[in-house]
Amino acid sequence: MGGGALRKLTFLLFFVIAMLLTACANNKTFTATVLENNETSILVQPEANATEAKSADKITISLKDAVILDINETKTNVSEIKVGKKIEISYDGVIAESYPAQINNCYQIKLLD
Repeated sequence: MGGGALRKLTFLLFFVIAMLLTACANNKTFTATVLENNETSILVQPEANATEAKSADKITISLKDAVILDINETKTNVSEIKVGKKIEISYDGVIAESYPAQINNCYQIKLLD
């Protein structure tokens, strides 16, 4: 492999790593109380100290791609997300500014109690 090809490969590798790090840096997590569960989405109220509470007092979370974990971090079913329960929500950092606000790319829901 010549010097030019090695430089190009090194640049490409650096570029891919930088893109991956940038994508991961936008992931966010917050804690909320469940207000409704309709099996495909949930309505939550973010805790007052969460940054997301500055966007909206209620947020609809799509469960389409979410992994749901119980308090022991074992996969569980959407029916375990009960009204009144505290949960931790991991998502891509994007909140649609509607009312209620919307998170469409939720990665994980973890039951906290």
